[in-house]
Amino acid sequence: MTPSTALVLGGTQFVGRHLVQSLLDAGWAVTLFSRGRTNPDLFPGVARLVGDRQSDVTALAAGRWDVVFDVSAYHPADVTRVADVIQDGCGHYVLVSSVSAYADVSRPGGTEDASLAVIDGPVPAEYDKQYYGELKALCEQVVADRFPVSTMIRPTVVDGPFDTTERLTSWVDRLAAPGAHLVPPDTTTPFQYIDARDLADFMVRVAAQGITGPFTAAARPTTFQEVLDGIDEVVGGVRTFTLTQAELEEEQVQPWVDLPLWLPAGTPGRAGFFALDPGRALAAGLRTRPLVETIRDTHAWSAARDGSGPRIGISLEREADLAARYGQG
Repeated sequence: MTPSTALVLGGTQFVGRHLVQSLLDAGWAVTLFSRGRTNPDLFPGVARLVGDRQSDVTALAAGRWDVVFDVSAYHPADVTRVADVIQDGCGHYVLVSSVSAYADVSRPGGTEDASLAVIDGPVPAEYDKQYYGELKALCEQVVADRFPVSTMIRPTVVDGPFDTTERLTSWVDRLAAPGAHLVPPDTTTPFQYIDARDLADFMVRVAAQGITGPFTAAARPTTFQEVLDGIDEVVGGVRTFTLTQAELEEEQVQPWVDLPLWLPAGTPGRAGFFALDPGRALAAGLRTRPLVETIRDTHAWSAARDGSGPRIGISLEREADLAARYGQG
C-alpha cells in the first residue's frame, strides 16, 4: 500500500518548508507539528499540531501516520520524546541527520559505511553546537533503536531559497553588489552541496517507495570556482580580488566565517568534507539540479527581500577597505 499520510516535525523554515511543499505536490495528507511561532501563516490548508518537542509532545499521542519526517532533531532526547508517544503510530521514520555525523571526513570518497562520530565523555544534557555531528549521530541511534523501518538522510551543505544559514546567499548578495569582491586565493578546492528542493524530493521518494538505510544526500563534488562562475553567470559583471593566505591571516579574514563555504586546502581533517560519495543516494533516485539553477533561484529570492546585502560573512565595508589598502579593484 502506498503511504499517504505524513507528520512533519518542523516544516516552516528552510528544508522543512520545501519538504512540505514537495509532499503536498505529491498528494500527501500532511500534518505539521511545531511551536507555531515561525511562519505561522504558511500552508494554511495543512493540519497543525502545536507543541514543543523539548517540553510538550502530548499533541502527538493520538495520531497515526504512514511516515514521520523529522527535520528538527538536534539532540537524542528530541527523538526519544517523540518516540515515546508515537512509536506505535508511525510506519516509517525519516530523519534528517548530517554528513557531520561521520567520524572521519579526512579523505575524499567517504561513503555511508563510514563510522559515525562519538562523544568522548558524558552526553550534554542539551544541544551544544560543539557536538553537532556527534549529537546527530546519537539521534540516528535512537531512531534505529525505536523504529524498525527508518531512513537516515545525511545532507551535505544545503542551499537554495529560504536558506536560514545564509551561506550561499551571502556570496550571491555580495558579488551582486557594486565594487570589487574578495574571493579565496585558491578556488580549486572541493565544494559539495544539495539544493533543499532536491533534498525534499528525495525524502518524499524514499518514503513513498519504502526505502530504508542511510544516505549521503549530496550532488557530486565540484570546486569553489564553480560557485563563483555560477554567480557571475547569474548576476553578471562580477569583479573580484584576492589576498594571499598570509595576508588573509594578517587581516584576520577567516575561512568559513568571513568567507562562507570555503575550506582551504590542508584544513586539518576536512579534505573529504566536500568530496563525499553520493552514489548510493543517486542510485536510489536522488536528482540534483545544476548549481547555477540553485544560485539563480537563491538570487531571485534574496533580491525580493529587503535588499540589505549579505547578512553573514565579510561586510561590504570591510571588503572595500581591504580592496583600497591592497590596491585592488
